[in-house]
Amino acid sequence: MVNDRILALCELSNDLLYDKIPEGKISYYVDSSLAAGRAAAKEYTGMDIKKLYHSNNIQIEYRKESKGSFGVMLRGQVVLGKDESKVELYSSSIESLANNSQIYGSAPISYDLALNIHLAHEFFHFLEYKSNNFVSDQLDSVVIMKIFGFQRLAHIKRCSEIAAHGFAKELLHLQYLPNLYDYAYLINTGKMTEKDLSDMMSRMESILG
Repeated sequence: MVNDRILALCELSNDLLYDKIPEGKISYYVDSSLAAGRAAAKEYTGMDIKKLYHSNNIQIEYRKESKGSFGVMLRGQVVLGKDESKVELYSSSIESLANNSQIYGSAPISYDLALNIHLAHEFFHFLEYKSNNFVSDQLDSVVIMKIFGFQRLAHIKRCSEIAAHGFAKELLHLQYLPNLYDYAYLINTGKMTEKDLSDMMSRMESILG
């Protein structure tokens, strides 16, 4: 059965340094990241995401065409700065996600919900930037290299992505962690099979124990 921890681990497994994470610390990164996102969302309970953008002077720019990168459609990008912060959204790509988001017998989500999910996700990254307190940096580093007794350490960047998913789910009262809709999109557009997803979920569940 799909749950937040399994979906969070699916995200974590995409990190370039995932193989450097000790087996015994995988749950730590999953649970700590989810907790950070949920905690941040509680401060904004009941608030409208677009009003949060307005009150924080974050501009929203809509573009008709999405940009493709290695066959993946980009739904938006965020530009964060001291003088200006803005989110560029590609309406056609968000609409495509919404239209192909049905999974586990559920109806597809609306365009507005798909849009709000993306806005909530990027708003969490804005909060990280504004406070200069990134979830990835808060959590333990991993050892990526050992030379003559010296260790080189690095942070697991995907932890911030997991936290952003958790933030969006909590703020918008979603049934699932929103990266599930990305997998639904891949299945419904023929880029992934239901068996692929089921097998991946089973692997993640076995890792978490």
